[in-house]
Amino acid sequence: MIIVLEIALCDDDKYELDRLNTTILKYCKEKSIKANIYKYSTGENLLHSAKRFQIIFLDIKMGQIDGIEAAKIIRANDKLVKIIYVTNFSNYQTDAFTVRAFGYVTKPITYEMISKQLDDVMAYSRLEKDKITFTFDTNIGIKTLNIDDIFYFEYCNHKIEIVTIKRTYKITDSITNIINNFKSYGFSMPHKSYVVNLRYVSSIKGYDVQLTSGDLIPISQKRAVEFKADFHSYLKSNFNMLMRG
Repeated sequence: MIIVLEIALCDDDKYELDRLNTTILKYCKEKSIKANIYKYSTGENLLHSAKRFQIIFLDIKMGQIDGIEAAKIIRANDKLVKIIYVTNFSNYQTDAFTVRAFGYVTKPITYEMISKQLDDVMAYSRLEKDKITFTFDTNIGIKTLNIDDIFYFEYCNHKIEIVTIKRTYKITDSITNIINNFKSYGFSMPHKSYVVNLRYVSSIKGYDVQLTSGDLIPISQKRAVEFKADFHSYLKSNFNMLMRG
C-alpha cells in the first residue's frame, strides 16, 4: 500500500514554510509516498493541534514559544515523533540534543538536505517498527505493551478493553483518543466501539472483520468504506515495503 506520513511543518516565515512544503511533496511524489502535511506559523498553534504526527519539521526562533520549548512539551507526550529542526542558526544543536531531535538542517534548505532527512526517517522507522510500545494505566497496574501484541480496542461499559495476545486489560479512555493515537500505526475503526490492528485482519466478509485471533468484529455501514480502504492501503504498503526490503 502507499505509505502515509503525517507531517507537521512549523515556521513563522511563510516563504520558508511554503518552500519546505513543496520540497517534501516533491520527495513524496518521487517515492510514491502519500503525505498529509499540516502547516503551523507558531509554536502555540502546533501545540494546540490534536493531531498525532510521525515527523515534525520545526523552526527554532519563533514568537512566544520557540522551537526548543515547543519540542520539550511535545516530547513529554510523544516519545516517538521524529523532530527535525530547520533553522537559520547552527548554535542550537546542544539544545536540540536535549529534546532528542532526529535531525538538524540549516537554512537555506535544499532538496538534497530534506530528502536525506526523510530517507533516514523511513529507514529508522522500519528498524524500530517491532519495538513500538505504549504504556497504559490498566486495571492491574501500569503496563507497557508492544503495539504488535494488540489485537484490538473495544469500548465497553464506559471502559476501553485492550485485547492482546496474552490477555485483556481495561483502561479509562475514549475510543476517539485511541483512534487518534493509533491510526498512524496501522489501526483503523470499523465500528464506533472498536479500533482494530490491521496487522491481524484475516478477512472482511460483508459487515464482519475476521481476525487471526478468531475474534469477529462488526463493521458499521457508516464506516465500512473507510475501513476497507484503510485495510487495502495497509496491505499494499506492506507489500511495497517487503519488495524494497
